[in-house]
Amino acid sequence: MRENDPAVTKLVSETDDKDWVFAEQWTQFGRDVSNSSYLRTLEIYDVLNDYGVAAFFRGLTRSNSLRKFKLASSEYSLIGVESMLPFLQNASSLECFELRHNNDGFTSEEFSLIWGALRDSHIKKLSLFNCGLRSIDIDVTYVPSKLVALNLSCNFINADGCREVAKLLRMTNTTLEKLYLGVNDIDDEGLSFLVQVTLNCNDRIGQEGMKLVLKLLNDISSIKSTLLSNHTLRRITFEDNFDYAAYTYTGIEAEIKRVLDINEYNKNNPDAAARQKVIQTQLSSEIRAGMRRLQGLDDDKKSPLTDLGPLLLPEVLAIVDTHHCVGEFFELFRTCVADLWTTINRKRVLQQRRDEVSKQMEALVEEKKELDTEIDLIEQAEVKIEAKSS
Repeated sequence: MRENDPAVTKLVSETDDKDWVFAEQWTQFGRDVSNSSYLRTLEIYDVLNDYGVAAFFRGLTRSNSLRKFKLASSEYSLIGVESMLPFLQNASSLECFELRHNNDGFTSEEFSLIWGALRDSHIKKLSLFNCGLRSIDIDVTYVPSKLVALNLSCNFINADGCREVAKLLRMTNTTLEKLYLGVNDIDDEGLSFLVQVTLNCNDRIGQEGMKLVLKLLNDISSIKSTLLSNHTLRRITFEDNFDYAAYTYTGIEAEIKRVLDINEYNKNNPDAAARQKVIQTQLSSEIRAGMRRLQGLDDDKKSPLTDLGPLLLPEVLAIVDTHHCVGEFFELFRTCVADLWTTINRKRVLQQRRDEVSKQMEALVEEKKELDTEIDLIEQAEVKIEAKSS
């Protein structure tokens, strides 16, 4: 490394001993990396605490060759993050910056420092994976102009954090293409912030994006999928100062509005919203077929009742008869008549078997009475014989 060897383009450092070098050696190592003209990738695992990070970045204040830097499984906080800033501001070729598994955890302050330092950089991927983030504050005036991927997975980001991320998504000139938020504390409220932004930007969101929103609200692939869909999100705006009354909904927007209205009507009862979606969309062959087309699913000819137990079919058919036309009732009846007949026969068989068991039980009771009577007679005879003997 110190000889600026052209063959050294990737360097991985991994050890469990955090004291394997002195601070001066970490600083020299940083200088060697900074002076390298050929090093493209540097990965450091399990070796740095706050003092080690500070010593290393005291030497690594710039780089014209490094494109990817990863620091994983270390233990550092504000002191360590502050020492990184000169490097982040002066790494002219850096495209990927990853901090993973920081055992000390980050606060919103550390996030803001990193975010601000990357403002004028060429960074394309920023990853703070499993860094203990509980809150973030995104300043949209400091967004890296070339940022394509942001990974905030495996933290503790909640609805407030989603509100901050939504600010980033709301930007009209954003370059962000990939956002990773898996394994966080995101609930329906947090999700609503992200979905609202998605539809706010619908001039840049195509049909595939709209399909995902519709599937989120009502997955039509099966009755079970519909029941597991989101039943709490009640409003998605398509643009600023949106006029709901004047807007004409067509196609996929109309179906999105349909399920949002169901959620609104049942805003205090998600179970009721789920039931209503099943009744209105799954139990109507025309609506179900249209929804499947909008969600990019094949036209499934089988009955949606296939996934239900046969014993539920009579109740479901009664619901269809109440909420839909006679033709819809007979169409569903035709598709499930075999299962329904099996259910009826099964009931009859069970009833017959129950009657047989009842008769057998009555016969056993009578037999028990006869046995008890015979035993009593034998015991009386034994008493008499014993009395004569004495």
